[in-house]
Amino acid sequence: MLAVNARFHFDDLHFLWKLRDMSIWEYVSDMYFSRSGRFVGYFINGVVFKTILKIDAYWFFPIIFGFLGISLTLIGLRKLLKTKLNFLHINVIVLFYNIYVLTNIDFPVFFWLCAMSYYLLAPALLFLISEMLEKKNSFTNWILIVLLSIFLGGGQEAFTPIVMFSLFLVFIKVLSEYSFQFKLALKDSRSIKIIVAEIIILIALIIVIAAPGNYNRLSDVSEFQSPQSLIAYIVGFGHSISVFLYFVSFYFLYYIVLAFVINTAFGNTLNKIVAGKQMRFFLYSLAIYVVYVLLTAFPSVFLWGGFGIQRNYTHAVFVTMLVVCFWLILWLDSFHFLKQKFINLLQYIGVFTLILIMGMSLYEDIPSAKKYSRSVDSRISYLLQKKEQGQIETVEVEPIFVPYTKDVKWYFLGILNKNNNSTPVLYYISDTDIEPNEYSSHLSKFFNLDFQIKLKDKD
Repeated sequence: MLAVNARFHFDDLHFLWKLRDMSIWEYVSDMYFSRSGRFVGYFINGVVFKTILKIDAYWFFPIIFGFLGISLTLIGLRKLLKTKLNFLHINVIVLFYNIYVLTNIDFPVFFWLCAMSYYLLAPALLFLISEMLEKKNSFTNWILIVLLSIFLGGGQEAFTPIVMFSLFLVFIKVLSEYSFQFKLALKDSRSIKIIVAEIIILIALIIVIAAPGNYNRLSDVSEFQSPQSLIAYIVGFGHSISVFLYFVSFYFLYYIVLAFVINTAFGNTLNKIVAGKQMRFFLYSLAIYVVYVLLTAFPSVFLWGGFGIQRNYTHAVFVTMLVVCFWLILWLDSFHFLKQKFINLLQYIGVFTLILIMGMSLYEDIPSAKKYSRSVDSRISYLLQKKEQGQIETVEVEPIFVPYTKDVKWYFLGILNKNNNSTPVLYYISDTDIEPNEYSSHLSKFFNLDFQIKLKDKD
């Protein structure tokens, strides 16, 4: 329902009118030299927006990307856990992914056509790691490794160092199996796969970083402000990580429910893997998680001196959910006095609560989403009517309806009387101003209007 009622945001309009006049390759080249080096991300955008221009429909794209994310997670976990997935396993993983989307600190990105791939980063890394650990060599295995390496290396430069760090840890694992004898480890096909993938990712990262578009964008000093001292960096990291954990903390109860459900489906498999080594696994996973969050925060600290843009932490929510659920399952296994019937009761209550919350969300969000889509559609219809009448002067319009929603954080801060100006929204929205702005320009170009638009003056 939310996908059906989503509408074009600022960059969507920008890329649509560009791709109407360019091929995908011309578009990627134009972005590379003028805006950013993320050549894979722009290639995906090119495919998405060219398709939209051909078929004049786009509501299904978030659903397709959601299906891709679930598929990557399903296959990746199946291979890593070395287990066959039954109906229960599949449903639990789907539940995990849905909670990942619904509790993400930048939920609207899921429906932002030019940024949907943010939600695929962590699942793609999980899938790549599972392919790396395949001892058998196959053509399909190598093709997947190459494609995933290009995607993760050329799609999001802030995430690429995390990918390289993760693959390094996988190599350490392989190396440990050979008592850290490097020559012996290199004879293992897994080591060759990791080295090849790291080289591909590094080359892709260099291509991204070398793009002239990056430096054109960075020249806007009003948008970016790097720390100027070590103390400033420390403060920036403290701010970035504390804000991220602050956002995630509001959804911790969701993750507790999820841990109970995952324990029922995968608990035996996980407990066999960590049998007798619970504390070691906890400490290792804690250390890895700390480094992961630090690497996630670094680009934001470097560019903005603090937390930065919320969508850059999308993948970190996925990893946080995995780690928290893993820790809670370890904790559950250590409390043998908890009867299975009691654990089952808790998870049933938890899942029933999630169903109630989703019911409330449907009741609250769908009318808001419909009002938003009708508001946008009504404006477009009005502007096209003006176009037919030969309008050339600036047209005044009413503001677009803002699709507000409510979440756990909003209710909690409301109890503390601290939720002023913090009401979340279902979608990223953009609008013109009391004078025509860049959004107005993109809208006019996409709909071939001979005029600009501005908001009606309330005075």
